Amino acid sequence: MKAAHGDVTPLKKLWGVTKTAKSHKSKKGEEEKMVKKISTIALAAMLSLPTMAMAADSDRVSDLEKKMMEMTEQFNAQMQAMQKEIADLKSKKMAPGMGMMGSTVVDWADKVSLGGQVRFRGYNIQNVWDFNDDSDGDNRDLFRLKGSLKATVKATDDVTAVIQLTDQTYGENVGTGDNNDNKIFLDNAYIDVRNMFDLPVDMTFGRQNLMYGSGFVVFDGQSQYASTSIYFDGVKLRWHATDKTSLDLFYVKDQENTTGNNANGNAGDDVTLTGGYLTSKECPVVGQSELYVLNRTDEAIGKDIWMYGVRLSDKMANGFDYSVEGALQKGDATKTVDQDAYGYKLDAGYTFKEASMAPRLYLGYAFLSGDESSSANESEQWDVFNGGWPQFGDLLAWKYLNLGSANNINNVYSTYDDYSNVTAEAVYSNFSMASIGASANLLKNLTANLSYAMLTFDEVAANADDDFGDYYQAKLKYQYNKNLSFSLYGALLSPGDAFKTTPTTPMDDATEVFWETDFRF
Repeated sequence: MKAAHGDVTPLKKLWGVTKTAKSHKSKKGEEEKMVKKISTIALAAMLSLPTMAMAADSDRVSDLEKKMMEMTEQFNAQMQAMQKEIADLKSKKMAPGMGMMGSTVVDWADKVSLGGQVRFRGYNIQNVWDFNDDSDGDNRDLFRLKGSLKATVKATDDVTAVIQLTDQTYGENVGTGDNNDNKIFLDNAYIDVRNMFDLPVDMTFGRQNLMYGSGFVVFDGQSQYASTSIYFDGVKLRWHATDKTSLDLFYVKDQENTTGNNANGNAGDDVTLTGGYLTSKECPVVGQSELYVLNRTDEAIGKDIWMYGVRLSDKMANGFDYSVEGALQKGDATKTVDQDAYGYKLDAGYTFKEASMAPRLYLGYAFLSGDESSSANESEQWDVFNGGWPQFGDLLAWKYLNLGSANNINNVYSTYDDYSNVTAEAVYSNFSMASIGASANLLKNLTANLSYAMLTFDEVAANADDDFGDYYQAKLKYQYNKNLSFSLYGALLSPGDAFKTTPTTPMDDATEVFWETDFRF
């Protein structure tokens, strides 16, 4: 149906021409004011000429001529400045080739920024769960592709919205879910408000990532998806007590399993993380200090664990760096089992800054307590909370996936997954890991990292060996430019005597190799 002559058509209404026409009138009005301003200056100059001529005598003619020349120069300069101002107004109000809609386009272009990632890996892993060359159920030889697109809208200096879409696949047509098929899912979607109500308080609402310290206890909200996504859903408040000290308070969901609360005898089945995290930068002597109190609940099994922890770290000008973190866990491992566990992670290194290739040597030690077989109705087994990402290396994360009897770590201690209700979650516990390593800049943009770790179990069955095995890792990374990098990673886990439950138990090495092309923008 055609619109009547002279009416605004529905299409023009859709594109907001009526609205932008008002801004066009406003722009035209500003230009008219500018012209009036120029005219006023010119008229004042013309009216002053007769008066000046009448007042002058023959002795002042030369002075008047000089003043006239100065006035003319000033007038021309003002005219040029005003013409430039008019041109600037036009360029701001109307983008080239966009007509009156250009104003809206330019405004939004200034507020929106895009970012993202394209990562492509070629994988090969062998014997990761059974240490058996004759069984191929845990072998992988495939491509892993991840793509993310992130839009950040800065509405004002204090209000920002972020949306990120992601997809990751392990091969083609291998299943369904966030980690397998071509389904694009909402990876991040949150609103960030700073200086809320003119107070030193920031608030973040929605699907967001939480990352603290080295990620020992809080980093990965979706560890069962192998870092395809690490989000939590919830609310975070950050209070800036001083320029160097802040306190975060948060209430977030790790897993929202069913929307009804009638599961498990009306107890529900959500996995929730709440707590507070205090960070103080540039503390005397220790560098940076962090204190935290966290609570993790899993309604399905009655888990309700409180964790109290501290972390101290610093990177000194002389090349020395360190990180010391430890935590205690108290509460309920399940409805019938109490929790009483602890863990710590120590790292120290020294960088030879003046030497060629700036090599860094480092040492590390991590300990996560295990459950004593003699303790009834009490678990001393460390709960991973949200530290299940590959912080100890990619291969060890694969080794600790919650897969029940399919993972032969179950043969060493069958309770390794008893207190995890999330299938394929990396449930680190019951081990000590002493490591040594070195890194260096081999070339301007080429870095290398080598490490060795000796692994032992904290608690094992009676008369069983505690030798977990030897763990080797190596990585090369070439930073092609600020956006693109290439990497090669290899790891080998040689099983120890703890896995040799019979004289004929397979004891083949677990290996992982991948090459990676990573583009970030």
